[in-house]
Amino acid sequence: MDRRANYFDELRLLAAWLVLFSHCYPLSGSALGDPFARSIGIDTLGGVGVAIFFVLSGYLVTLSWERSTGTIDFFWKRARRIYPALGACVCVCVCVIGFWLSSLDPAAFFQHPQTREYFKTATAWSIKFVLPGAFPHNPLPGTVNGSLWSLPYELRCYLCLALLGLLPIALRWKVAATTTLLALYLFSRPQMPVFDRYLGIDYYHAKLGLFFAIGATYASWRKHIRPMCWLGLAGTVAACTMADSSVRTIVWVVSFSTFALGVALVPWHFPKLPERMGDWSYGLYLYGFPTQQVVAHFDVAKSLSLPGYVVVCTFASLTLAALSWFVVERPALAFERKGARQS
Repeated sequence: MDRRANYFDELRLLAAWLVLFSHCYPLSGSALGDPFARSIGIDTLGGVGVAIFFVLSGYLVTLSWERSTGTIDFFWKRARRIYPALGACVCVCVCVIGFWLSSLDPAAFFQHPQTREYFKTATAWSIKFVLPGAFPHNPLPGTVNGSLWSLPYELRCYLCLALLGLLPIALRWKVAATTTLLALYLFSRPQMPVFDRYLGIDYYHAKLGLFFAIGATYASWRKHIRPMCWLGLAGTVAACTMADSSVRTIVWVVSFSTFALGVALVPWHFPKLPERMGDWSYGLYLYGFPTQQVVAHFDVAKSLSLPGYVVVCTFASLTLAALSWFVVERPALAFERKGARQS
């Protein structure tokens, strides 16, 4: 896919920033909540960012599966995209941020069981959020990188796509059936805590899985259907005005997925990020939360107010995202065969 003819990179960077912006409210100690959650209530802006990530990922990773020479090739591509930058971020969080800002002395910090446990985060499967003594006076003490909660869900989507791909029958029919089943699950799920399991899975497995599956459906049916941007926008607006219900959830997920993919795929004439810049979205996702905690540690929100805190966190996180791309991610992706489109 020619990145000059679409807006995937721009939307993913926006999604990562929405997650950062949404977290600025609790991490700065603001008494106010996320403005989208306050006014609409269907999700936070961070949730909107995660939704964008999952639907675009569903589309691009499905294309990656179709281009792969086999299952090993597919997972090798996914591993190179996820693990080098994640491993580097975990090391930075432990060896720089934790060591520097923990209230424990260095020996006690590195010998603490929570420090050893935190390295499991590098698997992207078992996310640990707390380092001992980190940010003791912050509004959210101890937590180093709360944004990573969605990574295990992403990995499970990759696994499910690969399993579907290995089964007989054309992929487009299998992903369409999976999308339908997930939508029916969300429609029928009773009111209960989101992490409680119903029919074996929790709410986020179904909701994020549906976003991913819709992206996969549009990708696998791309020769027959295209996401209609304005139809998706109309449905998104309608969902925002509806009363809270399972119907509203389905309308929101389907409509917003269609809208996001429509924006990404339509050849708008808006300015694009320079191609030489690369893709900073994953780095911004990885480093946004730790950066916000460090900035909050030095009371920037109190001295500059919430807007100043947002600006400082944005620029500091983008700097780290750029370093992650040029120092870690791009070299790791360079092992891809020449001319391949990495998603």
